Amino acid sequence: MDWYYIDSSKPEGKRRNGPWSPRQMIGFAEQGAFAAETLVWRDGFDGWKPWSTVETELKSEFQVETIKEVIEEKILPNITINKANYAGFWVRLCAFAIDSIVLQLLFVLLTPIHSHLGVLSAVTPQTTITELMPTMLFAFSLIFFYSSFFVKNFSGTLGKIVLGLAVVRHDGKPMTWSCAFFRAFISFFSSSFFGVGCLMAAFDIEKRALHDFMAETRVLKLQRA
Repeated sequence: MDWYYIDSSKPEGKRRNGPWSPRQMIGFAEQGAFAAETLVWRDGFDGWKPWSTVETELKSEFQVETIKEVIEEKILPNITINKANYAGFWVRLCAFAIDSIVLQLLFVLLTPIHSHLGVLSAVTPQTTITELMPTMLFAFSLIFFYSSFFVKNFSGTLGKIVLGLAVVRHDGKPMTWSCAFFRAFISFFSSSFFGVGCLMAAFDIEKRALHDFMAETRVLKLQRA
């Protein structure tokens, strides 16, 4: 999308400068070309706006476009992405619901294994913490490795894949095991305390949950061509 800005140092009638790509505008900003009051415009705006009010939007747009290019070139080279936006809270919640069902099925399928580890098939009010520990440890391990494996190898868990979401690093570099492991670990804290860490995605401009902040990842909603 083309951007324009007003260069107040030029004579009247020659101040409109552009068109420029988001990448070029970011470059100008990094060189100190824009003051907070510098007027900018792109298609879709109802008028010229001060740079200070659109800087965050432009940086987000640039980041999404950069990561989109990396997805097409390195992560999903056989798929053309028509559009990519940050995935919002509700679509991520739906992906979480799908993953929960998948994990429950995996838990049942692995019964022959976890029954030998002292994992309980049912929890009652009489169950002690000591008796519950093997079950909790097995469940946390299953969630941890499920998330890490799919995020590292497929850029998203099964729930995210079904809904067209992709977990990517903020700099567009390929996902690593260390990043996937760290993100999965922090996600346990995101889900604690009534899911406050996950709710952050509903208010952040880049739709980041706590584990996205900590692992420096983003979740994108992909629209495939």
